[in-house]
Amino acid sequence: MKRSPSPVPAALLCLAALGANGQAAAHRAQTVGDLTGRPVAVEANAPQGVDLAKAMASYRRFLDLNAGDARLRAEALRRLGDLHLEGSTSLRIQRELETNQVLQADDAITLYHALLAKYPHYALADEVLYQLARAYDTAGRSKRALATLDRLVREYPHSRYIDEAQFRRGEMLFAAGRYAGAQRAYQAAIHFGPDSEFYSQSQYMLGWSLFKQNENTACLAPFAAVLDGVLVSRDHTDALLRMSSLSRPNRELVDDSLRAMSIAFSYADGAKSIGEFLGGMKPKPYASLLYSRLGDLYLKKQRYTDAADAYRAFVVRDPRSEQAPLLQMKAIGAYARGGFPQLVLKAKREFVDDYAFGTPYWQGREPAQEPRVVAELKTNLHDLAQYYQARAQRKHDAADYQAAAGWYRRYLAAFPHAKDAAKANFRLADTLFGEKHYLTAAQQYEHSAYGYGANPQAAAAGYAAIVAYDDAAQAAGGAAADSVRHLSVASSLRFAAAFPQDPRTAQVLAHAVTTLFQEKRYTRATAAAHELLALRPSVDAATQRLAFTVIGDSAFAQGAFVRAEAAYRSDEALMAANDPQRPAITDRLAASIYRQGQQRDAAGDPKAAIADFLRVGQLAPTSKIRANADFDAAALLIRAKHWRRAIAALEDFRGNFPHSPLQEEVTRKLAVAYAHAQQPAKAATEYERLSTAPSESAAVQREATLEAAELYGKAGNPDRQRLMLKAFLKRFPEPLDPAMEARNELRKLAARRGDGAAETRWLKNIVAADRAAGALRTPRSRALAAEAMLRLAAPLRDAFDRIRLVSPLKRSLLRKRDAMQAALRAYTEAAGYQVATVTTEATFESGELYRRLSRDLRHSQRPANLSKNDLAEYNVILDEQAIPFENQAIKLYEINAARTRRGIYDRWVRKSFAALAKLDPARYDKVEFSEPLVETIR
Repeated sequence: MKRSPSPVPAALLCLAALGANGQAAAHRAQTVGDLTGRPVAVEANAPQGVDLAKAMASYRRFLDLNAGDARLRAEALRRLGDLHLEGSTSLRIQRELETNQVLQADDAITLYHALLAKYPHYALADEVLYQLARAYDTAGRSKRALATLDRLVREYPHSRYIDEAQFRRGEMLFAAGRYAGAQRAYQAAIHFGPDSEFYSQSQYMLGWSLFKQNENTACLAPFAAVLDGVLVSRDHTDALLRMSSLSRPNRELVDDSLRAMSIAFSYADGAKSIGEFLGGMKPKPYASLLYSRLGDLYLKKQRYTDAADAYRAFVVRDPRSEQAPLLQMKAIGAYARGGFPQLVLKAKREFVDDYAFGTPYWQGREPAQEPRVVAELKTNLHDLAQYYQARAQRKHDAADYQAAAGWYRRYLAAFPHAKDAAKANFRLADTLFGEKHYLTAAQQYEHSAYGYGANPQAAAAGYAAIVAYDDAAQAAGGAAADSVRHLSVASSLRFAAAFPQDPRTAQVLAHAVTTLFQEKRYTRATAAAHELLALRPSVDAATQRLAFTVIGDSAFAQGAFVRAEAAYRSDEALMAANDPQRPAITDRLAASIYRQGQQRDAAGDPKAAIADFLRVGQLAPTSKIRANADFDAAALLIRAKHWRRAIAALEDFRGNFPHSPLQEEVTRKLAVAYAHAQQPAKAATEYERLSTAPSESAAVQREATLEAAELYGKAGNPDRQRLMLKAFLKRFPEPLDPAMEARNELRKLAARRGDGAAETRWLKNIVAADRAAGALRTPRSRALAAEAMLRLAAPLRDAFDRIRLVSPLKRSLLRKRDAMQAALRAYTEAAGYQVATVTTEATFESGELYRRLSRDLRHSQRPANLSKNDLAEYNVILDEQAIPFENQAIKLYEINAARTRRGIYDRWVRKSFAALAKLDPARYDKVEFSEPLVETIR
């Protein structure tokens, strides 16, 4: 709204420039409280460098010289008042910066009042009242400022200042907490329509005025009007302006309006309230913002499902909106943040169903225009496929395999040229394989291997196809298996051609050559091998050896170990003494004899089995399996629990085969045998060997170290036990739990030998180790650390108890309170581990510290030479000082008592109840409590 200047005499224009010409910009501030400290703007054509003091002196001389001209005198008085007001504002700013003193605008107020009193019908009285209100506000007299504005709107309803006056009244009333009055004032300002520069701000503040009166529904319309006026495009009313295109005040106005509406909706029925609000009006382009901001509000309050419901409500309302998939994405994120995996899964499925290519959403849209939706679609398809595949692999449920395959197919149909398409196809094949659709899986493996060009999964997929064909052949049976086997051979050859450098190629070719044998059709394989041997001219020695090998291997596979032994002897006879393959055949020969021993053992003839095992050493002394045979002879003795004979056999084996890989197993068996033979020291020595054996896994070494420590303890050798535990900690600080148990055992050993300092060091070590573990901390480590902290707190508690409160009380009380604080810190730290049994004890002990301090105060040594009255007063003072500590003890006991609601009722809770019953039997000599209790140690 533009203000046109009033006609004034030319003689006054120059002097008035600083006061009048600068008012327009100053009058248009638009936030609550802007009347105070508003800067004075000077128009570009205003005279520069005018001295306010000289200007005011000129007006005073004019008033002295022009006593007869009432119109000019009135105008001069008004201009002089304006200059006083402007000068007051300028000087106030300057002096506040320099002297921190607030200047007064009393001169301006006096002049305005004089003007209104002397010229009651002054034509510019409304402007004088406006300036008078400003002067009162500058002087900090807000009530008079409001009263002046009330007069202005009452007496000059058509003033050019009327919209601003109503708006300023609203601000003052709102700031004073008079929200109903502010509401009426803002409504009056709004009445002047959108052309008023206070229109949007008045709508905004009207909304807040209604909100402050708990008019949560009524406040929505004004806030919506703000959005309509500021955020909605005037050229395209179905579109929103970009937030970045708005001025900063307008951005804040929009953001605050959305925030207020979100709060109002949350106070009502949430997303349902938005639907009801929007139902009675034409579609709003910012509808998605209402749902989104409500969801964001719920999210900040960790109301994750409510947030998701808010987001999804818009999706249901307008599923084809460009914002709908984005809000569905936010719903998925809300479920994920809330830890609702099944809801995440459901929301992802809904996203795919609603926004997959070909759904109504994509009518008139191109994927290139919606990269976020496309990316989310791709992610969700991928996640759903992987989820069901993982679940299928875990549960072996056919429905899960089918679901996973379906999602992978949808993924590949939607994104056939994705970078990971080959990988996805490979996983589809894995899923089909898991579902035992071997033939289809094999075809998909081949597609993954050869249908996508070079890719990281190609070789693995090609090999998997061969495996799948083999399984398909086994699953098909009958005549169908023959055709599948043909496919398997073809796939094997294709693999060899495509991946000649692959380390599995030789194996694949061998698979093609020995198909019959690998099909476990041993009779046909054996017959075919005999036919090969009967050919004339005879095949070369290598081919004969292949035949005898197939015969021997087939017989071996059929359990005909006597026939296998004969075939391997024939195979060995064809070989030169230095043939590099001879040791392998000798090993097979030895294996066939060895398996005869196993058969006799299984038939219940252990003596004959032992004889066969020993025959291995006679016929194939250099074979690799000889050690196994000798070892199994010893194992039979162990199985029969002939511990001493087994020990002797194993010790012989150790001497005969010092480099055998079975030495580690010998050590294991010796450890077991020694333990059963009641030789814990020797058993511990064997376990100690295992603990440092390079061939053993870290897991075995770790367990062996712990077992050695335990056995040394049983053998009465605490020093070795301590060394093994320390070695365990040094070598295996992880996983955390076993290491923590080892520290605890070392702490116990220290306690048993009476080494208090060492015990304390290990207690601190336990606490430090748990703290250093960070995210790797476990319930057990926390429990041990908490218990350790309790033990560390005990000496601090005892030190507190040892301090007697003697005269002079102040000195001993300070020492005792310091000791108490140290103990409290320790107990608080122990409770901080949130281990129930420790927390209840720490809470109780903390309460006991406060209770005993209260008790000790009451029983402290009294100063000597006190009169009876002084002693009585002294006792009252002591009691007053003791009561807060007793109250604090009660609060801590209450914390323990409240834990019964969660099913915790250990001895420390019972002791807390007992303490409460003693301290305040009238209230606490019962179990139930009616008021919520603080559940943290203060």
